[in-house]
Amino acid sequence: MTPRAYSSLTAFLAHHAALSGARDRGAIGSADAAVLAAMDSALAELSDAERAVLRSAPRDRSGAAARRRARAELHLAHILDARGLLDA
Repeated sequence: MTPRAYSSLTAFLAHHAALSGARDRGAIGSADAAVLAAMDSALAELSDAERAVLRSAPRDRSGAAARRRARAELHLAHILDARGLLDA
């Protein structure tokens, strides 16, 4: 199963966090598990550092931290766009 196209990176990341939390609690159905697997596959194309910066709260909006987050978001946007998962 393929996840739907998302209107923004924020929506994609929020949905991923919600599904991951459900999986961690053992409260995820098979359809949602398939969507989460497709989302995880897209995120797997990012480096470990990019995934870490996207998981962290975007509290530091200045300097190097902001640039790292912006680069990770741009890379993820390209991946999602190539997979048809971003409506932007």
